[in-house]
Amino acid sequence: MQEKYGFFGGSFNPVTNAHLNIAKLVQEKYGLDKVVFVPMGDHYPKLELAKEEYRYEMLKIVTNKEDNIEVSDIELNLPNSLTMLQAFEKIQKQYANIQPYFIIGADNLEKLISLDDFEILAGNYQFIVIGRNSINIQEKISLNPILERFKAHFNILEDNPYENISATSARNALKNGNSNHISNIIPCEVEEYIRRNNVYKN
Repeated sequence: MQEKYGFFGGSFNPVTNAHLNIAKLVQEKYGLDKVVFVPMGDHYPKLELAKEEYRYEMLKIVTNKEDNIEVSDIELNLPNSLTMLQAFEKIQKQYANIQPYFIIGADNLEKLISLDDFEILAGNYQFIVIGRNSINIQEKISLNPILERFKAHFNILEDNPYENISATSARNALKNGNSNHISNIIPCEVEEYIRRNNVYKN
């Protein structure tokens, strides 16, 4: 029987307690043998994006203490960003003989629908969709004919108890020197790494 791996992509700018807790929640709910964080590279268009080596190291810090959660550098050190389909195909080649599940937030369902490769992605891959921003995921699926056709490929976790914890809040707390607030958002080892390396400069 194939092992089941969940691949959790994102900028992780920085990784938060919410990211780690969602990985554990999804792992338990769907019986995943492993969850793999897949950070985006430097070409990902996002404001205040820390260098990929910093974001990768922060993920290493939090995953090194976990038995069944790890981090992949598959999207790093590349001349250009990968499309979602290119990233999925690369993951499948590197992680052979497993059943992959791709973990996305409900807000990214909109982005998925807009992609040129949308039908290929919906038809060939399994997704775990995490509730965010009070988005009605079931409604989104029912209103899109392609999503509706492949709805069996979309596992929905509506109840996300961690959606109010954001990486933006962490960056703002760091800039404002609000140490009491930041301890609720990111692991203390990550905060130490950020301060030691001056990752988010004012």
